[in-house]
Amino acid sequence: MKVTDQGVPVDTLVRVVKDSVKRAGVSRTSDAKDLQVGSVRLILEVVASKTAGGGLEFFVPFIGMKLKVGAKVTKAETHTIDIALVPPQKSKVRDVRGGDVETALVEAISTIRQAMVSAAGGDDPWVLSEGTVDISFAITKTGTISIGADGELASELTNTLRLVLHPWQP
Repeated sequence: MKVTDQGVPVDTLVRVVKDSVKRAGVSRTSDAKDLQVGSVRLILEVVASKTAGGGLEFFVPFIGMKLKVGAKVTKAETHTIDIALVPPQKSKVRDVRGGDVETALVEAISTIRQAMVSAAGGDDPWVLSEGTVDISFAITKTGTISIGADGELASELTNTLRLVLHPWQP
């Protein structure tokens, strides 16, 4: 993922999240038949940047990003964008996309998927109705995603990826 001095463009991050959900095997087009995504919600802390034409663009700041004065970006300089996405109805045509996907986000979604599938099974099986998980993450200067478990996020702005998963339905 390409990071500029202003941060990561919102549309780039949305594309990475959509590709990560697909690669983690929980999209409606996945061959896995255990869980599928019911909805994805991105709650992003963004910084506004003026464009040459007088408009605004929003960028997700990276860890340790400095403003013009040299101080780190704080909550006071950010705006919140809340994006809710639901998968389309399953079509007969498979959608194929290429591109680089952030491995850390794919691994986090895959780990959550495995935990939810195993929670419903066992000697006394339960039926999984729905599972919701919030993943806190930040963007690094190099364009990787740092998941909330990393110590470097203690005082940084984080974003939230909320996934609602339910049993696979044909």
